[in-house]
Amino acid sequence: MRGGYKVIKEFFLKILTSDYKATYIMKRSNLMRPVGLWLIFLMFLPIPAFAVDVAELVQKRLSQDGKTLDLTEARIGPQGARQLAKMESLSGVTTLLLQGNIIKHSGMKALAKSPHLSKLQHLDLWGNLLGDYGLKALSESKYITKLEILKLWKNEISDDGMAIFAESKNFLNIRTLMLNDNLITEEGVASLAESAQFPNLETLNLFRNEIGDVGAIALSKSQGFPQLEALYVGQNNIADEGASSLIKTKAFPKLKLLDMVLNHLSEDVRVTIFKYNKQGKVQIITR
Repeated sequence: MRGGYKVIKEFFLKILTSDYKATYIMKRSNLMRPVGLWLIFLMFLPIPAFAVDVAELVQKRLSQDGKTLDLTEARIGPQGARQLAKMESLSGVTTLLLQGNIIKHSGMKALAKSPHLSKLQHLDLWGNLLGDYGLKALSESKYITKLEILKLWKNEISDDGMAIFAESKNFLNIRTLMLNDNLITEEGVASLAESAQFPNLETLNLFRNEIGDVGAIALSKSQGFPQLEALYVGQNNIADEGASSLIKTKAFPKLKLLDMVLNHLSEDVRVTIFKYNKQGKVQIITR
């Protein structure tokens, strides 16, 4: 068993040290982070040819009214996503749940080109290893342009992908945007903060990224989120300067919840937060 582990470890390290893309990802991510190591390893594993008949799966999981397709943990992979993109039976789907299917960027590219998904309003892509190329495909789609809820947890999205995403006009209707557990730093969040393409955004989740004080300050100066009601920036290496800027900002007139758990806040800032919470205008969470 130990010998087998050694072979796998050597193979993995060889990939990481010889492949430019892997080295880039390793550099952008922190392998000490909970999601980093296993996602990078999975990214370079070939997706096996599944025996699952995607058409049969859709027939079983498509709601009676034809509006919701739940393929959570079906693990259809890129090949299954390509099959899905060709299915005319999805023309009425408004909610597509694809959590944990590892469709990668090639699968997302196929879905983004599908005219049968033009009515989508809710798209959940948690844990699909999309990377920046996958996000680019979604951002440039001619058909997926009516989303109101977009969940992109754990997809190895970095600042490069965010720059493209922030310029897209596909997300003007987005109300809920989940970007937690990715590789976004101050540069990526600055792209988002400077964008004017999210006028209807109500909930923004950036939990467990690396935006730091600089990213928090960029958010606090944003003029692009007039409807924002809930902001999640927990575990983002934010200290007093960034936290204070978010607490005092006037950029979000409708804000009701500011979640800053698991950041590096001093007792003085926590006292300030306590006073703000007593006013009852915005609930600020730090623990």
